[in-house]
Amino acid sequence: MRPLAVIALLVVLPMGGAYAQWWVGLETGTARYRGSAHDTSSGAGPRLRPGDATTIAIRVDRRLGRLGVALRASLATPGVSAVGASIAVTDRTTGHLIEVATLVAVRVGGIGPSGVVRAELGPALHLWKLDDDKRVRLGALGALAYEWPVAGRFSGAIRVEGAMSRSWFEEGDLPPEYELRLTWRYGVTLGLRYRL
Repeated sequence: MRPLAVIALLVVLPMGGAYAQWWVGLETGTARYRGSAHDTSSGAGPRLRPGDATTIAIRVDRRLGRLGVALRASLATPGVSAVGASIAVTDRTTGHLIEVATLVAVRVGGIGPSGVVRAELGPALHLWKLDDDKRVRLGALGALAYEWPVAGRFSGAIRVEGAMSRSWFEEGDLPPEYELRLTWRYGVTLGLRYRL
């Protein structure tokens, strides 16, 4: 909990100087999930995991030179997928997800006269609703982002990211031959931000 408090202080502390800037933005993206549960009896049973999804997010950034912190909240409905050798079936009537991530960003380079490349890393809280059951998972999220000016105070960003947390299933959810595994997510987001 202490690292989250330090990051929160970095976001809200007044930072003087011309370099400190606030940004607010919207992002949309794709999320692909792997892991979660695997049939160990024969390997022929389906693997169970969250389904692939489209995400929408709100993001607030605070920048000070090369460093920055961000808070992002995203929504998705990945559902639950059963994946076999050549087919995947996804139930989207369940499996709603809220993800809240706090990220530390470091400028690692640039492309062209005004494009910026940033590396981001931080904790992610996953709130997954499976039917009437709510699951809370704490994980880690890492990303590599390219940001460029669009017009005036607006800028665009494309982000390649990955996240991991413990299995989104519980021991009693599945037959005993299923082994719970880490849940992995990777994806790409595209965002538009406004400098305040």
